Amino acid sequence: MEESGTKKQQESSHAIPGHEVAERLGVEPGIGLSNEDVNRRLSSGGINRIEQKAQHTLWQLLHDQFSSIVIFLLGFAAIVALLTGNQLEAFAIFVVMLINAAIGFWIEWQAGRALEALRKSTRITARVRRNGHQQVIDAETLVAGDILIFSAGDRVPADTRILESANLRTDESTLTGESVSVEKDSAPVLVSAPLAERRSMLYLGTTIVAGNASGIVTATGKHTELGRIGQMVAQVEEGQTPLQRRLGDLGRKLVYIVLGIALIVYLAGIFRGDDIWLMLEISISLAVAAVPEGLPAVTTLILAFGVLRMARQNAIVRRLAAVETLGSATVICTDKTGTLTENLMTVREYHLANDRVIGFSRANESESADEWNEHLRNELLTRLLLVSILCNEASFDTEGNGDQPKVIGDPTETALLMAAKRFGMDVTAEQSRHQNLYEVPFDSATRRMITVLKDNHGYSFAAIKGAPAVVLKSCKTYLTNEGETVLIDRQTRERFLEINREMADRALRVLAFADKRVTAKNDFSTEEIENDYTFLGFVGITDPPRIGVAEAVTVAQKAGIRVVMLTGDQTSTACAVARQLNLSEGAEVVALHSSDLAEAGGGKIADMARRAHLFSRVSPEDKYRIVRALQAKGEIVAVTGDGVNDAPALKQADIGIAMGGRGTEVAKEASDIVLTDDDFSTIVTAIERGRTIYANIHKFVHLMFSHNLGEVLMIFTAVMAGLPLPLLPLQILWINLVTDVFPALALALEPPSPETMNRKPRSPSETMLSKPFMFLIFWQGAMLAAIALAAYLWALREYGEGRQARTVAMLALVGVQLGHFFNCRSTTRSVFRNFFSNPYIFVAAAMVIALQALAVYFPPLARILDTAPPNKYDLAVIGLTVILPVIIVEIYKFLPSKRSSNELIPHRTSGSAN
Repeated sequence: MEESGTKKQQESSHAIPGHEVAERLGVEPGIGLSNEDVNRRLSSGGINRIEQKAQHTLWQLLHDQFSSIVIFLLGFAAIVALLTGNQLEAFAIFVVMLINAAIGFWIEWQAGRALEALRKSTRITARVRRNGHQQVIDAETLVAGDILIFSAGDRVPADTRILESANLRTDESTLTGESVSVEKDSAPVLVSAPLAERRSMLYLGTTIVAGNASGIVTATGKHTELGRIGQMVAQVEEGQTPLQRRLGDLGRKLVYIVLGIALIVYLAGIFRGDDIWLMLEISISLAVAAVPEGLPAVTTLILAFGVLRMARQNAIVRRLAAVETLGSATVICTDKTGTLTENLMTVREYHLANDRVIGFSRANESESADEWNEHLRNELLTRLLLVSILCNEASFDTEGNGDQPKVIGDPTETALLMAAKRFGMDVTAEQSRHQNLYEVPFDSATRRMITVLKDNHGYSFAAIKGAPAVVLKSCKTYLTNEGETVLIDRQTRERFLEINREMADRALRVLAFADKRVTAKNDFSTEEIENDYTFLGFVGITDPPRIGVAEAVTVAQKAGIRVVMLTGDQTSTACAVARQLNLSEGAEVVALHSSDLAEAGGGKIADMARRAHLFSRVSPEDKYRIVRALQAKGEIVAVTGDGVNDAPALKQADIGIAMGGRGTEVAKEASDIVLTDDDFSTIVTAIERGRTIYANIHKFVHLMFSHNLGEVLMIFTAVMAGLPLPLLPLQILWINLVTDVFPALALALEPPSPETMNRKPRSPSETMLSKPFMFLIFWQGAMLAAIALAAYLWALREYGEGRQARTVAMLALVGVQLGHFFNCRSTTRSVFRNFFSNPYIFVAAAMVIALQALAVYFPPLARILDTAPPNKYDLAVIGLTVILPVIIVEIYKFLPSKRSSNELIPHRTSGSAN
């Protein structure tokens, strides 16, 4: 057939018999495709590779760094300065723009390679039957209709319909989120069966953990389930982060403010009769003074400092603006397997037939080897452990050694081996000294495995393991506390079943174990191997929550962030984990199934996600839809994950967080942040860092705008009052450089406020220049202007118009801005609270004083700036300008009517200010 199956055939392959799939694809399973068939299908259907989306070129990345409206505004200001003869000013602005672009370009250079990683992850070999012969080929050359041969340990190279299988189990956790291995066979399933329940299919990217099989390829490349995920990742548009949106809004407002200032001053001078060209130069100088030329560069540097700090705290940031975005998060949609849990099946407890319970917990992890070996004195436990490792297809790799040897096999069976080893049992030695005489493999129909063994001393016995109800049905007796063998009556059997139900309610995967003495031989009848066993007990196995996750969830909830679990696992298992982690904050866990999403629209899905604590059996499309629906409702969504199935949601989210250790390359490349320690609690640390970064940016904006407004109002008032011009254009630029750059960098290094994680997230609709914040900037800018203007008036009275008076005006303006620099550390807390918590503040203040001293005492610079050395009376007045802003703002902060209303960073509910 020319095309490798239609989409309809691919979607229904799991629901029709295997031979029918082979007929539709035109292949004889015993022979396979001919070389001619393969070449024809390759030419029409393409190679088995996930197609790549065109990546941003280096020029596009560089262009993006200059697309901000604030950058455009700075560029215009630099050109105006150049045209009016202010080359130094123009040069300074251009340097600031280039530094900002260089930092942003470098940080984001390696972003957007998700599909490339996806393609690399599929480069594997495959064992295929072609022309009647088996051969190993590059998986990229597979086509629909190829017959594949699988055994334990193989990676599945393409979506495959199972034709024949024996004891087949696969690990699909990276695709579906299922934490336990999945049983597979060739029997058709319902056409409506969700991905995680299509037992007749093997999917690209999954792994065979037990058994063997043959199958027929039904889809390759972009037509596979993994390929569909790749296409979803490619279609997700890169949205703006909350910080980018706020800075864009800020830039648009700046355009109007700057143009308004220039026009008002120009018209005022003209009406007063001043020279047209002089007023044009003054108005342009004021406009340039109003432009916060350091805003983009300092914002980028603040984010870069955050990146460096987060890297030291095990969080690698791949996109610069993502640092702040995480601090805005209102919802965390998290995967369960491997993110909230260990993704490692672990024995939780042994419940022996004599009612003794031996549990594994954090509390007894530190017990010594001798203390664990002491348990082996219990004969019943020893017998159960022996059955668990001998009636078992898993084994330790010969290369495995140390405390964490490599184990090969099904995760549940490997958990049994690891638990036995923990008690001090030599698993490899026990398996070696027992000969396997007969075996009935585990089967989904019988739900049990039976093994007949003989040890080196000739002792022969049969061991059975499986579903509790099945094993108990095969048991005739059990062991008591005294070691006596007692018949199992109806009451005892019901008691055992009740124990099983109680363990299952705690989301434990429960297995039962039994043994009996048999006579060694090579063949056994059904009666001999299925009945009359002695019941030994139960083993409860679980994928445990990761250490520290419960505490991290609590901190996130306290910070007003909802944590919603999105998992491909069973509802009961997910609910148990949700209860252990207290996702419901003490209320009843609200769990929804993927089927609840089937017919729901975006609005309804968002409402579901806002009330549900978890969604079970979700597909990659479901995760993607949930994230989009929440975003449409104004939520800032963070998504965590580690599997291929998480990639679309990671890419769509406002902030995607991948696990770096066990995470797939696909998940890492689709994310904004990668956690190197795979620790969910690192997310909480990152959220605190993100909130601190935004608070520090807010402090810098507060500082820069109040300073610039103070300059503008001082000069504007002087011009309107007919006073001599207090500052020259070059002096304005000097003040901006001295009082903005170093203080801004010091504010970037402000430590987190104690209240950072005790308040709710910022409102997603918040603007950077909110009305309360604008009011604060206005009155404080007016205060700075009034104090500096008063100093200038004093200087005019003392010295008259000229260099000395302008020097006092310049030093006074620097003085009020230096004092106000300390005020900007907090809008509500006293400047003297935690006064020495940030030593960089004092370094910056010293730099400002030193540079200003150069401006008046270093003759070459003094000539350029047209300044004169101040006398002792000038210095006294300037010292007063430093102190007054601190006193006035301190009084304002502690006015009774202001203490509860000084919060200038809007939140969903009231909280303490940073």
